Amino acid sequence: MRTLFTTRWLVSHTFVLTMVVVMIGLGFWQLDRRVERNVANDEIAAAAERVPVEIESILDGLEPVVEHRRVIVRGQYLDESSFLVANRSFETQAGSWLATPVELDDGTVVVVARGWVPRLWVAGSDPRTVATPSDVELVGRVFVSVDGGLIGSGTDGYAEVSRMELSVVEEAISLDVADVWIQLEAQLPAVLDLPIPVPPPPLGEGPHLSYAFQWFFFSSGAIVVYGLILRRKLRDTATMDGDR
Repeated sequence: MRTLFTTRWLVSHTFVLTMVVVMIGLGFWQLDRRVERNVANDEIAAAAERVPVEIESILDGLEPVVEHRRVIVRGQYLDESSFLVANRSFETQAGSWLATPVELDDGTVVVVARGWVPRLWVAGSDPRTVATPSDVELVGRVFVSVDGGLIGSGTDGYAEVSRMELSVVEEAISLDVADVWIQLEAQLPAVLDLPIPVPPPPLGEGPHLSYAFQWFFFSSGAIVVYGLILRRKLRDTATMDGDR
């Protein structure tokens, strides 16, 4: 038995115990992520079920800003200030979001992410056209500004940002915009070929539960395997002692 308490084996015990604790911790972390995902899904679903409101009621503070809530926007597209949000995929295809500010009747400017365009269109190799009406009425989901946005290299026709951080957007397009932005769902006049409106996020649980089971399985496996190693070591030691 003393064999298992030498310096070498104590280091081994400590390493295995640490790995088991880490794997169990990762399993519970994945379970917590699953709970967080379900809570977020419930919030998204509840927001989407609310009756759509005029965007002015949110901008004036009469209605709270609840992300994913549908809002109604009426105004004029400022096509000359359209810009791209880079590195956005749609059905595994690479591309960007095309966003265009809308000027409301009172002069307030709200950014609308109109939808996805393929990388080939951005590069000028896609023949499909983007029709931008002047007067527009649209329904979309409202969001607040995010962090971490940067101004990209852009193209000849469009400025580019990495994320919808509205202070960065203001710098990129040289316009003052409202502190919320809209993800377009539908508009009148209707969208023709491009851009393709971005669908709401899927409300599934994701792989967190299966990942948690994997971590628990790995930790259990480590305990069993290490136990067998120790058992074999003790048996070999006993055999050697018996031969002496």
